[in-house]
Amino acid sequence: MSISRVLLAVVGIGAAAAAAILLNLLLLGNAAAQNDPVGRLTPRANLPAAPQWTIRPAHGHVEHDGSDD
Repeated sequence: MSISRVLLAVVGIGAAAAAAILLNLLLLGNAAAQNDPVGRLTPRANLPAAPQWTIRPAHGHVEHDGSDD
């Protein structure tokens, strides 16, 4: 490969990377400009309560028989 081909490849890769970065910044800027309540979602399904054996006690001794060892 000659120097001109290597230089052309480096410039092409650099231009593609710069274009990708600028496009990402542009898209992020447009997405951040909206006032959508992202993160304040409400559940739409009525889920049943968890079985009693899955609920850990809030205080007191936990009986685990060394299961986490």
